[in-house]
Amino acid sequence: MGLFMTLEDASPEEAAKLWGDDAFSRVKDANPDRLRVFDLHCDTLDRLALSGDPGVPGGFAEHDAAIPRSRMSSLEDNVAHVSLARTAPFSWCQCFAVFVPDQLQGDAAWALFERVRRFWETSLERHRDAIARVRDVREIEDAFAASKTAGMLTVEGASFLQDDGKASARLDALAEAGVRMVTLTWNGRNALGSGNETLDGLTSFGGACVRELEARGIVVDVSHLNEAGFRDVCAIASRPFAASHSNARAICDHPRNLEDWQLREIADCQGIVGLNFCRDFLSDLHADPSPDDVLRHVDRILETAGEDVLALGSDYDGCDVPSWLDPCDRVADLHALLERQFGPNVADKVFFENARAFFDRAG
Repeated sequence: MGLFMTLEDASPEEAAKLWGDDAFSRVKDANPDRLRVFDLHCDTLDRLALSGDPGVPGGFAEHDAAIPRSRMSSLEDNVAHVSLARTAPFSWCQCFAVFVPDQLQGDAAWALFERVRRFWETSLERHRDAIARVRDVREIEDAFAASKTAGMLTVEGASFLQDDGKASARLDALAEAGVRMVTLTWNGRNALGSGNETLDGLTSFGGACVRELEARGIVVDVSHLNEAGFRDVCAIASRPFAASHSNARAICDHPRNLEDWQLREIADCQGIVGLNFCRDFLSDLHADPSPDDVLRHVDRILETAGEDVLALGSDYDGCDVPSWLDPCDRVADLHALLERQFGPNVADKVFFENARAFFDRAG
């Protein structure tokens, strides 16, 4: 057992103290034989909601042009990386991001968020027997007990937040929609700050938005920020923050990956780092990264930040992933790999426990 007691580790009395009086019954009624997965990032909502629309900058129309529309319209059954049919055999909690590209700012960016959010709401209703919305980690166990995938809404790229008098209402709308985590930028600049392709840090407005997100219980996500912006978040944040889908730069020298000092900063704030499956972030030598390439990142992050920091941040449906991890149900092979290399306790922490503990303490 690490620094944070889990329900599986706790006695019934301890579980009740940690999670409420009904906690033990929820654990007892869950599916104990299923592999538990908590993935901090995927782009599946955009890929499905915007499928076939060439008018969306940074969209998937060209990438998926050869795929029949009927096979890219349903969250339950599709040929994307993530589907409810593929997560069903697991006890799976998925953070579904609404991705907003740099080319859209202000009202146009907000319109895209609303469009994808509507697809999310429709999917929740249409597939209510297969997926449950979760806003609080304690609701995850209820979803698992009902043999449902747990779905948490997040945002990647908050370019709809501008110093134009609309930000406060939009922040309130995010909280009302159940958004639990916001990546401040994508790769370029917006009103909050600068992504990894630029050099500036957060703006004063961006710093204010960090505090406003925290006040609403929304996790600040530093993936895609450059180092200056990362330092600014460290100076401003009062709550644990996340790098939802970033790897170790010491292993693969890509600006989207984290330096060792950044990993230590995240550990010091009791934050979380999601292991990204993107081929370009795993290896600068191999076009199709191997299990050993992934293990190098895991080993480096464990060595640098400790065993309570690393989680999964697959980036499914937002990038090309190694063939042995495509599609999402192949992650069982990764768990078996981690279990052989680091033991079952560490494998379970990376796959589920660390992310659940993070969202619990992040508020």
